[in-house]
Amino acid sequence: MVNRLNSSYFVRPPAMVVSISVINHSFSSAKTWEVLRPRAPPQAFAKFIWFSGATPKPAFHMWVTNLNRLPTRSRLAAWEMQITPVCCICSSHPETRDHLMLSCFYAEVLWFKSRRRFRDTVPVFTNWPELVLWLSSSSPATPSHLRTMVIQALIYNIWKQRNNMLHNQALTPPLVTFREINRHIISSIYAWRKRKHFSNLMARWLI
Repeated sequence: MVNRLNSSYFVRPPAMVVSISVINHSFSSAKTWEVLRPRAPPQAFAKFIWFSGATPKPAFHMWVTNLNRLPTRSRLAAWEMQITPVCCICSSHPETRDHLMLSCFYAEVLWFKSRRRFRDTVPVFTNWPELVLWLSSSSPATPSHLRTMVIQALIYNIWKQRNNMLHNQALTPPLVTFREINRHIISSIYAWRKRKHFSNLMARWLI
C-alpha cells in the first residue's frame, strides 16, 4: 500500500520538475515590474519637487497639488457627493486648488509674509500655472532651491490648516502658521548647510 501511494501520489511528474537555479538566473523582478506597470514619460516639473534636501511630506503634497488631485470641496461636489463646494476657511468662494492655495484670505497672509522675506520681486499669482512658471525659474536673490522650499512648506501648511478647520473647526492664526513655516525653512537650510546649493540660503532668507 505504501509503495502504491508513493508511486501514484508522491512522485512528481517530470514536467513539473524545474531547476530552481534556472529560475533564479532568468527571472528579474525589475523587468517584471516594467512589464506590469510601464514607466510614464519624465515630467519636467518633477525636478522642482524631488530635489536633494526636500522634506518628504511637503514634497509629496506638492506633487499631488500640482496634479490637482487634492480632495477639495469643489472636486468632491463634482463627484456628486452631498457636500457644499464653498471653501471651509473663508466660506465665500468655491474651494478649488487655486483659490485655497493662492487667493483665500488665509493664503494671502502667508504669501504676503513670504514675499517680504524674499530679496526679490515675487508676483501675485492669480492661477497655478503662474506659480509653476515662477517656481521653474531662478535668480541670484531667490535661487530655485529656496523658492521650492518656501513654496512647498507654504502649500503644505495651508492644506494642513484647511483640514484642521474641516475636521476640528479650529484654525491656527496665519501669523502663527508662518512662524512654523519659518522654523521649518531655517531648520532645513541648517541641516543641509554644507551642500553647495544650501550654503548661502540662510542669509538670503533671514535678511
